[in-house]
Amino acid sequence: MPHTSALFIDFDNFFSGLLAADPAAALDVVTKPSMWLNRLTRDDGGEPARRWLVLRCYVNPAGSVSHPAKANERLYFSTFRPYFTQAGIEVVDCPPLTKRAKNGADIRIAVDVMTALRGETRYDEFVIASSDADFTPLLQVLRAHDRRVTVISTGNSTAAYEALADHLLDEQDVIELTQPGGEQLSSERVIETVPDPSPAAGDEVWEESEYEKFASIVRSHYVEADAPINLATLSMRLRAELGDVTTRTGWFGGGGGGGFGKALRSLELPNVEFSQHVLFDPDRHEAPPSSTPTPAVARPAMDLPPVIAKFRQITKLPALATTDWVQVHQSLAAYACLHEFNFTEATRWARDHAAEAGHEISRAAFTYVTRACNAVGPPLYADPPPTEDQIAAALLENVLNLARQSGVDVTDADVRALAEWVGAEPGPVSDLQP
Repeated sequence: MPHTSALFIDFDNFFSGLLAADPAAALDVVTKPSMWLNRLTRDDGGEPARRWLVLRCYVNPAGSVSHPAKANERLYFSTFRPYFTQAGIEVVDCPPLTKRAKNGADIRIAVDVMTALRGETRYDEFVIASSDADFTPLLQVLRAHDRRVTVISTGNSTAAYEALADHLLDEQDVIELTQPGGEQLSSERVIETVPDPSPAAGDEVWEESEYEKFASIVRSHYVEADAPINLATLSMRLRAELGDVTTRTGWFGGGGGGGFGKALRSLELPNVEFSQHVLFDPDRHEAPPSSTPTPAVARPAMDLPPVIAKFRQITKLPALATTDWVQVHQSLAAYACLHEFNFTEATRWARDHAAEAGHEISRAAFTYVTRACNAVGPPLYADPPPTEDQIAAALLENVLNLARQSGVDVTDADVRALAEWVGAEPGPVSDLQP
């Protein structure tokens, strides 16, 4: 028997959290809410799990955010209203109530949830979609009234809800709900509503001499190489030597459909073969090991130092060996260099890349670090892409921020111990304050 459910979406926080995670995917989520909403109505076996009685989205009609792909342009929240109304979702305007543009949506949601809780209709489940941790007291009230609680959290507040929610979806879960199967509704319908005086990356025309320089560097490096060529290293070298043309042109037209790899294949290097992270000539180079991940083997529980155990308990930091943390940073840096960013693909690709290098690491660890980069920067989709040292530093800073937000008194000794464990360079506590 499906639950009778009520959905409340804090659009400003929900959308902002998705944009920080994956700008392109965020636009897909807010332009096809009917797709992920319909998929939420069924369980993993395809059976009906929910019957929506209330569908409500709270929007600041004057709100906007910087366009993720176009400088000096903004995406206005009102642009997305038709997609929600067409999906049968009631849109509630929540204009700013203070000089700081605070729109009061969280208070309005709390009032509406409490009204529904005390009304004549019985709701088995309340679903709250937001990246704001302010809803923690509301979730406690719902649990006290023996109601099922599902949270769709698209940001760092995820950990705060784990103990209170019966079901928790993060930004990656929401993005994946819009991807497999179904029609592919292009986000361009939304992007085109904003003035576009400049071409997007990949639409730029390049000089023939720029492409010839790219081809010359790659061909020369390939001919001279006495071992397989690491694609991430080659990508960084090309960015350094060619400048912004690689980003401006989307790797000479490859950015929209294959990126760096497509640009390399267009050169038709003699006898070349590609694996996940190298290119090589099988007649001259030793072939890399198979990219098929080996089956995961159960590991004994890790004996963690007390200071690390303290941070793990508060921040839900995965338990990895330092060598594994270093591999996480390396694999995510490689992905950022080689691919147009996609949150789901990034964590999956990096996990497989690490497995190919002999490190069996859960995908959740890559998700955790990707989220840290989104929270404190630079994100994996930054230009230029972050280095492994920058990724490690973002992980360290984000863990420290989460700990402080939970009331932990962080010392210099704590920072040094945590930095050593996650493979980051420590610095004074004052340098890592948010």
